[in-house]
Amino acid sequence: MSRIASSTSLWVDGRPADVAALAALQVNYGHLSTMQVRSGAVQGVGHHLARLQSANTELFGSVLSAARIRSELASALRIAGIDDATLRVSVGPVDFAAVERGEAAEVVLLVALSPPRTAPTAPQRLQTCRHQRPLAHLKHLATLPLLQARRAARAAGFDDALLVDDAGLVTEGALWNIGFVDADGGIVWPDGDALRGVTETLLRDGLQAAGMLQRVALVRRSDCLAFHSAFACNSSGLWPLASIDGRAFAGDPVIPEALQAILAAVPWDPLGA
Repeated sequence: MSRIASSTSLWVDGRPADVAALAALQVNYGHLSTMQVRSGAVQGVGHHLARLQSANTELFGSVLSAARIRSELASALRIAGIDDATLRVSVGPVDFAAVERGEAAEVVLLVALSPPRTAPTAPQRLQTCRHQRPLAHLKHLATLPLLQARRAARAAGFDDALLVDDAGLVTEGALWNIGFVDADGGIVWPDGDALRGVTETLLRDGLQAAGMLQRVALVRRSDCLAFHSAFACNSSGLWPLASIDGRAFAGDPVIPEALQAILAAVPWDPLGA
C-alpha cells in the first residue's frame, strides 16, 4: 500500500529543514521544479534534473549534479515515509553575498512534500492577463505575478489565467502550458517566450515519435477561438479548456485520446535509481 502525503513537510538533505536552510530561500533568488511522485517514481525525471542543473549554472555559476538531486529527493521521501506526493524542490544560495559578488555560489535544496495533485476534471474557463514573465525560460521563484493573475481571474468568476504578451501573443498559463487542437486534429503549441514545461516536452516528444501532426506557431489572442479546442498541461497531468474571456471553443472541451495515451505511456522512473 502506498504511503500518501497528507500534509506539507520540508526537508534538506534527508532531515527536517532548519532555519538556516529556509533563510537561503528568503531572498527570492533561486529556481525550482515540481513533480508528481507515485510509488517513489516520477515521469520525465531526466527532464526535471536537466532543468535544475541548467538553471543552477545560469543563476549560481555552480554545478548541481544529478546524483545529488536524486539523493536529496529520495532521502526526503524515505525519511518522511512517503511514496505518493507532490514534490517541489527549490534551490537557493547558501551565501547570497557570493551571488551579489558574481561568484560561483554553493546552493541548498529544499524539498517540500505535500499531498498528491491531479489535473482538474471540469473544463476550465480562462481570463487573459497581459503579462510577460521575466527570464521566462527559467522556472524561478518569482511567482507573485502568476499567482495574482490566477487570483484575479477567479475573483472575476473564471477558473484560471492565460498569459498574453504586449504584442497580443499567447505564451502560457499562470502555472501551466497550453496547446490548441486545429480542425484537422493537429496540435498547435504557441510560439513565444515561455517556460517549456516537462509535461509539454514529454507530449511533444511523444507526438514526434508517433509521427502525429503538431506544429509551433504564433497564436494571437484573437486567433484562439478559431481552433477546435484547447488543453492545458503541467506536472499534474492534462485537462480540457472550455473558453477564453467568456467565449467558448467550437468543439467539445475534451482531451485528445492520442495525448492521453502518450502521457499514460511515459514510464515512471524511481528517484532512488
